[in-house]
Amino acid sequence: MDWLKALLEAAKITDGKLDVDALVQSIQAEFPKHAVPKDEFNSKVGELKAANKTIEDLKKANGDNAELQKQIGEYKEQVKQLQTSAANTAKTYALKEQLAKEGVLDPDYLIYKAGGIEKFTFDDSGKPTGLTEALKPYKEDKAMAHLFKQTPGYDPNAGGGGGKTNPFAKDTFNLTEQGRLFRENPAQAKTLAAAAGVTI
Repeated sequence: MDWLKALLEAAKITDGKLDVDALVQSIQAEFPKHAVPKDEFNSKVGELKAANKTIEDLKKANGDNAELQKQIGEYKEQVKQLQTSAANTAKTYALKEQLAKEGVLDPDYLIYKAGGIEKFTFDDSGKPTGLTEALKPYKEDKAMAHLFKQTPGYDPNAGGGGGKTNPFAKDTFNLTEQGRLFRENPAQAKTLAAAAGVTI
């Protein structure tokens, strides 16, 4: 995700506050270029068409020949696998796009942590559904909070109500808390530091 890292590093910070709207627009503009490799998807579609044509050719050649019937059975299985692979590829890209809209900074890692795309629900057209509810436990998990966009100055370890604030911010500067964050959650430390306009 080098492209995302570059966008985050180049994000505009004014008076210690991150311009979240500008960053979201940049991510939305850049995301399709990296999340949907058309060549890979088109390749799968091409393989599927070729396999279907081979089946039709074999049927026309000789429908009674036992060897040909065996080959037809093998090609049908191949077509089935290609259809499943193509459907999963489309679902994966649709899921990544929706996860990004939900504020997930690293969709690939979150999908991996969830156990794969099979752990998510899709409608008949292959679009993910119920994501807000599915993401809730991850957003509430302190160890996973760094995977989501954070409000500048907000510390997800405080859990909803607060109590803790950004230890890198000018008004709440705290070296002890910074050290703890570096040890326990380096990614979150970098996120909070960036939100406060500090480069680490």
